[in-house]
Amino acid sequence: MYSSLIVYIGVCIYIIGVSIKLAVSYKKKPIYWLKEAVKLLFVVYMLLVVSVTLFPIYAYNIVSLEGLKYSVNIIPLVSILKSIEQIGIAYDGDALFMSSLIIRNVGGNILLFMPLGVLAPIIWHQYKNLSSMLFLGMLLSIFIEGIQFFEILSGSSIRAVDVDDVICNVFGAMLGYFVYAAIFKLANRFQIKALQKLNRGDPMLTENKEKAGC
Repeated sequence: MYSSLIVYIGVCIYIIGVSIKLAVSYKKKPIYWLKEAVKLLFVVYMLLVVSVTLFPIYAYNIVSLEGLKYSVNIIPLVSILKSIEQIGIAYDGDALFMSSLIIRNVGGNILLFMPLGVLAPIIWHQYKNLSSMLFLGMLLSIFIEGIQFFEILSGSSIRAVDVDDVICNVFGAMLGYFVYAAIFKLANRFQIKALQKLNRGDPMLTENKEKAGC
């Protein structure tokens, strides 16, 4: 409930703010509606990421040092390997259920950051190369895990902080970037003008450069 409310409120605030900005500047600069739609999609995506990773928040949850020990993992791939070892043992030997949990956890963290790899390079020019995109994904994932850690310390969350989540998130951002690269490679190959302009940025600047080149 609270996570949905955050998305609704965030989207409303963003739409109001952008509407005011566009209303003030539309005479000076034409509105590129496709780019604005992508920005709105990115805002919705980020709000969903926040709602999924940081909420719900519990009040008066007591955390112990022993509980904190099992809630934090800083050794890469350890938690994933431990989960794999539990297949056929945990949940009364229900291997199928345990396997589905692992797939949901690993796959969910990968899928969570795939839209980042697709949308960020479209909106910001500095993320049009893979290295900067992976750096952004890593920073965002570490930031989320850091907030989750403080939520655990404060007793307001029962989540776990895991370096494996960061690895999966970065891998997801990389896959998303490959999707982005494939889409716009096809756009260039088949001369899809709308997508080409979207990837270049401001269509007015693109047109001016093309005219100058002529």
